[in-house]
Amino acid sequence: MAGVTGGLGRGLDALLGGTKINAQESSSSVDVRQIDIDKIVANPNQPRKEFAPEALNDLAESIKAKGVLQPILVRPIAGRKDSFELVAGERRLRASKLAGLKEMPVLVKEMTDLESMAIALIENLQREDLNPIEEAKGFQELITKFGLSQEQLSGQVGKSRSALSNSMRLLSLAEPIQGAIGKGEISAGHGRALMSITDEGVRLELFAKVLSDGLSVRQTESSALYFKEHGSLPSGETEPVKPAERKKKAPKQIDEELQNVKVRLEDSLGVKVSFSGSNNKGNLTIKYSSEQELARIISLLEM
Repeated sequence: MAGVTGGLGRGLDALLGGTKINAQESSSSVDVRQIDIDKIVANPNQPRKEFAPEALNDLAESIKAKGVLQPILVRPIAGRKDSFELVAGERRLRASKLAGLKEMPVLVKEMTDLESMAIALIENLQREDLNPIEEAKGFQELITKFGLSQEQLSGQVGKSRSALSNSMRLLSLAEPIQGAIGKGEISAGHGRALMSITDEGVRLELFAKVLSDGLSVRQTESSALYFKEHGSLPSGETEPVKPAERKKKAPKQIDEELQNVKVRLEDSLGVKVSFSGSNNKGNLTIKYSSEQELARIISLLEM
C-alpha cells in the first residue's frame, strides 16, 4: 500500500483542492460545459447508496424552477468518446433526470480511480449525506486503498482518530444489523450498544428485541449490561435506570453506570474521558490532543 500512497503524491488535500473550482474557471485539466445527461454514467465507487425520494423530488422541483446552480463533477471514460463517469453530485444528477433535463452543467476533470473514489467520499462527508454504515465503509476503503493510518485519515476528514475508530467498529456487526443502521431503523448508538455483547447469538437476539419492542439506545445498553451480569437477557421490557434508583445501587453497580456514561460521552465527543468519584460526587476529565480538537469539543458542548 505504501506504493499506492507514494504514487498519488499530492495526497487527499490536493485532491480536494482540485474540486474547488467555480463555473467561471477552467484549465488544461478542468473545464465547464453542458453535457447530455444520457452520456453520464454512475460512479461504481459512490459511497452513498440511500437517496430519500421526497428530498429528490423537492430538489427536482427546485431545478425545474431555477436550473442546476452548481455543476456536478465528472471524468472522461477512457476509450468511450463523449462519455463521462460521475465523480460527485449524484443527487443533483438524479434530480435533474426527474426534472426532465436533457443536459446539465458539469466540471470535467481527468483523474484516477483512487482520486475519483476519494473525492466522492469526502464530498459526501462534508455535506453529511452518508448514513453511519456508508460513512464507516468509506473510511475503511480510503484507509485500505490509500494505505493511510487512522491518524493520517483523521487529519484529512476533520474527525478525531477515536471517532474514526468508533465509526469503523460498526462494520464488525452482522449484515442484518448493519442494514438496519443504514436504513435508519436503528441508530449507530444502538449498534455500539450491541457491540458490547461478544456472543453473536445473544447479540442478534437483542437486535431482534430492539426492532420488535422499539428499545431506545439506553434500554439496549441496559439489556447488554444485564446480560453481562446475569448471563441472559432480561425478560419483558427494559426500562432505563432512573436517577432515584441509582442511589440505591451497590457501589459496584454505580461504577458500571459511570462506565456506561463514559462510553456514551466518548462516542459523542470522539475523545477519551475519565471519571473519578461516584454518581453523587466526583470529577469528569475530557482529554484532547490539539488546539483544534479542543475547539471542536467546546463547540459540541456549547450546542
